[in-house]
Amino acid sequence: MKLLRPLSILFALLLAPVAQAADYRAAGHTGIGLGAGTAGAGISIKHFLTDGTAVQGVIGAWGGWGYSGLGLSADYLIEMPVFAETEPINFAWNIGPGLGLGIYSNPNMLTVAASGVLGLELGFNPAPIDIVIEYRPTLYIGNSGYYNYNKHYNRGLGFDPIAFSGHVRWFF
Repeated sequence: MKLLRPLSILFALLLAPVAQAADYRAAGHTGIGLGAGTAGAGISIKHFLTDGTAVQGVIGAWGGWGYSGLGLSADYLIEMPVFAETEPINFAWNIGPGLGLGIYSNPNMLTVAASGVLGLELGFNPAPIDIVIEYRPTLYIGNSGYYNYNKHYNRGLGFDPIAFSGHVRWFF
């Protein structure tokens, strides 16, 4: 109950720039929130370079089965036009390449990853918020950090054809 008042004030402050809501996909707008990328999950940032292109990055945790480390991801996205729009929400999509780096401290492991990104965006018109789900088939080079069926870490080259990520962000 003690958290309800500060959370409601924070929520009200975050929704203050409602006038920007309709054009948050325009050049110069930046969003911050939580999400996952090619390598790891944590703080998600997206910045529109132009009305049709954006970069997004994630910095956070990367790990598997009891080991964790630092994960860094960066994507270059081509923003496609909104394909469905109603009064409160709109649907759009994007496509582009992504790169990731996973670093573990115990045991010492390093993974470099490349992925294709195909995202479906749900944007809210009354507030500058988006919810995104992304399909990202990923190629891993190095130590994947995840156990294979023999309980050994995968080393070398790996491919995950069914990988998904997502984001929730507020734009300002």
